[in-house]
Amino acid sequence: MNGDEDFDSLKVGSTDTVAIESYYDDWAGTYDQELKEWHYSAPAEAADQLASHLSDVSNVLDVGCGTGLFAKALSSKCKCAITGIDISSASLKKARHLDIYNDLLRCDLQEPPLPFDTSLFDAVASVGVMTYIAQPRALLTDLCRIVKPNGHLLFTHRDDRWKEQGFAALMKELEVSGVWEILDISDPRPYLPRNAEFGDNIKVVFAFCRVC
Repeated sequence: MNGDEDFDSLKVGSTDTVAIESYYDDWAGTYDQELKEWHYSAPAEAADQLASHLSDVSNVLDVGCGTGLFAKALSSKCKCAITGIDISSASLKKARHLDIYNDLLRCDLQEPPLPFDTSLFDAVASVGVMTYIAQPRALLTDLCRIVKPNGHLLFTHRDDRWKEQGFAALMKELEVSGVWEILDISDPRPYLPRNAEFGDNIKVVFAFCRVC
């Protein structure tokens, strides 16, 4: 990606790596506070769903970790090892100050394979990331590669993009091909209910799978 795409709205989003990096670098300083004001609960809900499948010796990858909201929620429930990856250096700097992650890496999610060995993690979580992924099939397949057999993958996606991108069919196709077993796909839930662009119009879907 070469940075030729504008990114000035969360609702519109972008799949341009340079634009995404710049947007989140600029936002990192006020990110946590603004999301709190918008009643953003997806990281905490994802942590609740995943924690019961982990132990204190589990190894978890936080994909698109941002400033560390998901890891912060998960670490309050499970003392597992957490690695975080994100494109935004400013966000990673804030996440590092939490002293929760075992490792933090700058990584472009648009260009799998990711720099991890096969079957390295017990679980992978990706909260609020799929909006920005140009080729979600490639990323999801690679995430399953780095998860141990019978490990878990949890990700969220906006309900409008879920429909536009045919995610129901993609989920089923990857299940039929033996990549994962679908454990749960939630009904759409509130996403950013206090955000003027999102409100009640755009919701979030949680997808939870066991890797085969």
